[in-house]
Amino acid sequence: MKLITGPLVHYSDVARIAGKKVVVVPAEDAGKLFTQFLKDSGLRKDVLGILVDPTTGRPPGDSAAAPFPNAEFAPYSAPEHKWNPYGTGLTRQWFGIPIYMLTETLANETSWRADYNALNDLKGGQHVARMQLPMEAVGNSSQCITEQRCLPVGGYGVWTAVPALPDPSYVKASARPITLVTAAIDSNSMFHDLTKGANTAMSGLITALVAMTLLVRANHTPTYTRQLAFAALPGEAFGYMGSKRLLYEMQLNSTFVRGLQLDLIDQVIDVNQVGSAFNASTNTSRFYLHTQATGGYGDASELVGAATAAATADGPLVQAAAASPSNPGIPPSPLMSFLRVKPGVAGMVLADFDAAFTSPYYQSEYDDGFNITVQALVDSSVLLARTLHGLAGSPDTPALELNRTTVRVLVAELAVCLILDDPGMRCSLASLLMNPDVDVYYDGSTSAAVKGYTGALSWVNSDPRASRSKPNLARFIYNYLGNLTAVPLPANRTNTTWEGAPCDTTVNVCPAPLACIGWRYGTKDPAGMGRCRNTTTLYFPAYSTRLSYGERKGSWRWWVDDAAAAWEAKYSWPTDPMWTESDWPERTPTLTIFQEESEATQIVTLVVGLVITFGTGIVSWLGVRAFEKHIKSH
Repeated sequence: MKLITGPLVHYSDVARIAGKKVVVVPAEDAGKLFTQFLKDSGLRKDVLGILVDPTTGRPPGDSAAAPFPNAEFAPYSAPEHKWNPYGTGLTRQWFGIPIYMLTETLANETSWRADYNALNDLKGGQHVARMQLPMEAVGNSSQCITEQRCLPVGGYGVWTAVPALPDPSYVKASARPITLVTAAIDSNSMFHDLTKGANTAMSGLITALVAMTLLVRANHTPTYTRQLAFAALPGEAFGYMGSKRLLYEMQLNSTFVRGLQLDLIDQVIDVNQVGSAFNASTNTSRFYLHTQATGGYGDASELVGAATAAATADGPLVQAAAASPSNPGIPPSPLMSFLRVKPGVAGMVLADFDAAFTSPYYQSEYDDGFNITVQALVDSSVLLARTLHGLAGSPDTPALELNRTTVRVLVAELAVCLILDDPGMRCSLASLLMNPDVDVYYDGSTSAAVKGYTGALSWVNSDPRASRSKPNLARFIYNYLGNLTAVPLPANRTNTTWEGAPCDTTVNVCPAPLACIGWRYGTKDPAGMGRCRNTTTLYFPAYSTRLSYGERKGSWRWWVDDAAAAWEAKYSWPTDPMWTESDWPERTPTLTIFQEESEATQIVTLVVGLVITFGTGIVSWLGVRAFEKHIKSH
């Protein structure tokens, strides 16, 4: 395992102190150093590693995504447009050195040690950092997948129908057109483990969950003329992985999307970044409605009209208007995937920005919730609920009555679970639905915080209702929506004994179309078991369409596959990058900070060691000779 060791040097001393070094850089200067490193061959020669100190304050803006994220997937050509003003594109760059974000304790340690090195000009005993990052994967993703030394980036999404779809085995119902609501559920950043995605993803997810909750609780959905559906999409930061996979599963008509037919989806509303919409000085939230006006795509005027009418219903508190016609098209969003496969669909993106992102921390580790407001999420939830109610309702549908205090409570409950590190998934709402996986850290502390990074997918569970081996966030969304949208089984169902029965994920498994909702632990204790509920809520996997998982060559594994190639070519998808993560040896990577003895001390120690070794050898030799003489004399 390769060890990288170098003296600690402050960023401010880099130009003054020559030679190999590990740079300690304040967080607000990290982006500048990263950019300099990529451009300066001298820095690339001398800098062995970079340690980012977050204790000095956050930068005014930070985004490792590109200025136009995923521009190659846009339904128009405007790569120069800067949707993301703070975007640097650093997540797509190769650095070739270890880069760490320090904890507060390590930041304090490295700071005074770098001060010591600077004061002594690296003379005498040096304070150094030793880093070990032995990735097992080599070559590209195709090679490491074949050699089984990496795993694909991916996860699980969830979709649901409101109201629940009737089981075609028991009820013959005419199909209704579908209005599909989408929201991303994760993000990306330079430091994956620190990714939160509060505004990038969670603001839209919370808005969609609250809006669906309001519509179901209002109990008007049986009168709707349209079918509502919601899809929580993972991996959108990686080439729209979630929306692309969902569309491909619909093409396959797989069990993951039973009931969700692309032919019936004629409206798509993406809930994008909405957490920065509130303006405290005017006490209003302003939202922008983005549509793809050029290129022969579906007419979205009905969607825009419904949203503007919904905003009017809330008076001056909520404002919604069409985005500027000078924009090149829709902003980065899952809608780009749907327009590629079904150009005639009417699509709209609901966002808190017009020509450029309002949030300075898009896909950044600093997108942690401090840049959004509860009021913005309340207003976006009310706006979305009223918009969907207006689109789906019939002449017999009553008006949607909403209590803003109730909405605020719902938003706060979900924000505590999905955005705050503590309690995270140990919040009261999640505790009623699941038993979360908990991370245990080196100091003994634990965390059930939602991971904002997509993660790696070790295997694919083919059961769209099985919660075992699913990450915390997907399980929470699944159980929340399953509990929310469940309806009684039809009267002509012959086997109703399982409805409401205790269930778990391995022994007491609910028969389809029932799903085990609320399972927390065990197979015998009713207090920890879930209940079989009739809901159209399903998991679906998200990973590269160039990969397959299953039994091959006597084992279950991933392999590179071209099964989706014809489908991708038909819709002119850009080449799938096949994102993967390398395997790591146990207990790596590591970072150790310590003081190294001066060169003179090391030489003296070496000489003394050699003298002792030589002396020990002489004594041993003399002892052997004496023993031999003793033997001969006898």
